[in-house]
Amino acid sequence: MYWLKERLRDAWLWPLNLVRDFPARSGRLATTLLTGGKILLLAPLFLWRALGQRPFRQEVRHWARQTAVWLHLLLVQLFDLAGGPEICQFVMHLGMHTTPLTAAEITAVQSMFGPKNLRYREVRIAQGGILNLIFRYNGGLAFATWYTVHLPSVEENGDGNSRANLALLVHELTHVFQYHHVGSRYLGEAIYYLITTQRNCYQYGGAAGLQSCTQQGKLFRQFNREQQAQIVQDYFVKIQEEQDVSAYLPYLVQMQKRDL
Repeated sequence: MYWLKERLRDAWLWPLNLVRDFPARSGRLATTLLTGGKILLLAPLFLWRALGQRPFRQEVRHWARQTAVWLHLLLVQLFDLAGGPEICQFVMHLGMHTTPLTAAEITAVQSMFGPKNLRYREVRIAQGGILNLIFRYNGGLAFATWYTVHLPSVEENGDGNSRANLALLVHELTHVFQYHHVGSRYLGEAIYYLITTQRNCYQYGGAAGLQSCTQQGKLFRQFNREQQAQIVQDYFVKIQEEQDVSAYLPYLVQMQKRDL
């Protein structure tokens, strides 16, 4: 009965989010379309500059990178506008066990993200089922897709990759936070860095690194998606251990202001 209730809830989220998230999703798409128009209009200028100032191939590569980023944004924002995340979550949840965040978990993480910056009641923790196979091949790496956090069960992994590890939950909820405020682009960006760096994309230099970044004027949104999540996770751990978090506070404020 519980499984059926959860699946009916998943099905209802598709039409619900089509309506209530339409302003944000359509707004992001409109911005991307405007940016794409500028890229196309400026293409002749890029080529003209290449003839006189920079190597032609370098200029073309620069324009191609901008175009690729724009195409990625366009595709994922069209996907969001059509309710793709809700459809995918419905299908994925058919093969796994999902549960909502507990009241204790919500209380623990609200100080990180703010009381109204996430739909905490809609977050689902997924474990078991087809995930057993996925975690067998990805090395037990927890991950988040849209409003679902996928965690190995305690029996499968004894090194902390479980629901009992609140710091890990905070890390993955940061990805949910990213999705809620910038859309599905977060997923492609996170996967890109995981692949291109062979998973070496979490390091940011710790507290000393953040102090240096602050002095240089680096913003939270300029860190990659995994670095952002790691910063929030480490801040949470330091708060729990009553350590100095002064280097982290400027970036937590930026995150809570949704500057992603």
